[in-house]
Amino acid sequence: MNLIKKRITSNYCNREFEVHLLSAANEFKEEADILYVQDGGDYLELGEFEEAFKELSIQYPEQARNLIAVLISPGTSEERWQSYNRKGEEFDNYLFFFTEELMPKLEAEFNAKIVKRGLLGDSLGANISLNIAMRNPEIWTHLLLQSAAVSKEDLQELRKKEKLHWNVYQTVGIFEDEFVSTISNERLYITTLNKEMYCIFKDKQVNIKYVEKEEHHLWDFWRRNLPEALDFFAAGQYENIPDEHNCN
Repeated sequence: MNLIKKRITSNYCNREFEVHLLSAANEFKEEADILYVQDGGDYLELGEFEEAFKELSIQYPEQARNLIAVLISPGTSEERWQSYNRKGEEFDNYLFFFTEELMPKLEAEFNAKIVKRGLLGDSLGANISLNIAMRNPEIWTHLLLQSAAVSKEDLQELRKKEKLHWNVYQTVGIFEDEFVSTISNERLYITTLNKEMYCIFKDKQVNIKYVEKEEHHLWDFWRRNLPEALDFFAAGQYENIPDEHNCN
């Protein structure tokens, strides 16, 4: 495994971001699959991302040769909320940083044809992942959303989109409506809004795997679920996934 730490300056956000690049290969030849990970530091420390990535490279050695994970840390809890939440003062600036500064810089350095381009995030990290994808829907192939802390406004933006050619892995705990944000002190109704988001995805003909678990809004849940989410990305496009949840 190759783990490289970089610091990237954003003119939009007027600060630096810590970024980790994780790959199984030393270099790419002609093609690459890129997974952008929000809350990168937490995924490495709390989510055991590197361990899950190693297991993935053993299970899918051919795919792992072309796979690189870009793990972006948002800063402090307050900076995270301001960047990842639609109500945050840095929300638009973070979207510009991600799409106009971070991605072009790194993908130019990779110097490879991007075959799969995905986003992974937990809670508000999943929310900003969704919003990044909605900015340029045509360039994204995969979304991996763990307990996405979306709002009604985010879902309204999703409804405005036409048919989306995405592969989505969406998971949520059935007890997550209980969660209250430590920043805003709001109950986020995560389970309820994830069910609603799933139905919007189905309406947009998204290729989706939706998983509900008897879990709360905790890193322990996302850590244990991470290998399944990464497997969805590495295994390629899923077709005709059974619809086991009723949207009527």
